[in-house]
Amino acid sequence: MSYTSDRLVSTLATRPNRWAFRGLAYVLLPIIAFANTQLGGVSWVSYLGVFVIGCLATYILPSTTPVGAVRAQVVALLTRLYSWPLRYQMAAAVVIFVAIEILDHYAGGFKLGRIFNIYMAAVFSHALVFGLRSSLLMWLLATLTVYYAEVPPEYSFKLETIAEFAEIFVFMYLGLLALASAYFFRISSIIGDGLDERR
Repeated sequence: MSYTSDRLVSTLATRPNRWAFRGLAYVLLPIIAFANTQLGGVSWVSYLGVFVIGCLATYILPSTTPVGAVRAQVVALLTRLYSWPLRYQMAAAVVIFVAIEILDHYAGGFKLGRIFNIYMAAVFSHALVFGLRSSLLMWLLATLTVYYAEVPPEYSFKLETIAEFAEIFVFMYLGLLALASAYFFRISSIIGDGLDERR
């Protein structure tokens, strides 16, 4: 066990162990789904959602060179998107957040658990496409947005109960797990750049 751990750690500064980190990505997804069910989410929807997300992430970010032309084009597109400047990546995050809030408004207001899931999906997708640095910023921005616009009282930074503080903490925790899972998918793929990404 110690030898295996030492080998895994030794790859962090060079090339991550693809299979180890891909396995971690898969493990985190059901943990997120389980946590969501404990918050009152529908069990089968949560697990079906993470299963679909895992399948899509595996498809668009393969661990080995893709055979099909479509998958090769997707990988090429993700590589180009990753080269965007940080300001463009964060602008994309802001556009997504605005779209989520507009959707929430016209839907008459989602339940807090559902809006958590939507924001977590946005954080996951951003980390999958843009890598670590801008996704950490997006996660923090998503937390502030949920805190201000979604946690009661809405459109206020006031906290009136311990439960409201706990809701923010839970979102931060689940959002970070979603980000980590997506990032593990990314670094275990053929376009992985290691844990010391500069973007």
